[in-house]
Amino acid sequence: MHYQYECKIKPVDFWILSMRRTYHSLVGVCNIVFGVAMILLAIRFWDQANDVVQTILFLACLLVPVIQPVGVYLKAKAQVSMMPQGTELVFDEDGIHVTLGRERELVRWNKVKGVRKEGSMIIVYTDASHGYLLTRRVLGSEKDDFYRYVKEHMRT
Repeated sequence: MHYQYECKIKPVDFWILSMRRTYHSLVGVCNIVFGVAMILLAIRFWDQANDVVQTILFLACLLVPVIQPVGVYLKAKAQVSMMPQGTELVFDEDGIHVTLGRERELVRWNKVKGVRKEGSMIIVYTDASHGYLLTRRVLGSEKDDFYRYVKEHMRT
């Protein structure tokens, strides 16, 4: 049995991954607390503040729910623009066959460091910080079967 996919990473994929990791961590909790605190401060002091302070309060209220996600998206867009597109991955008994244009590489199963489900995505790690991101759009209905397949082959 084998699975064959073409990696089609879009900026929104990295954006979702970054936002998910942020809001499933202590940083996300701090962001929420900061956002709520800024809204409460703005409500409390709005009438007493001059135009400059009102502008600062308004921008501070937008920081967590609007400005930060836009910044993360722009960073994701830059990451995707630097990535090679059209990478073809074939997962079989030997390992992962990676094809990009005319270049080919085989990553044996004993070199795969991990596999992780991140919401609607699966990441197959080839080292501690690099891997292949496969989205629901690419995996389709095979997502759970593919995940089990990779987990089984990593053990052997």
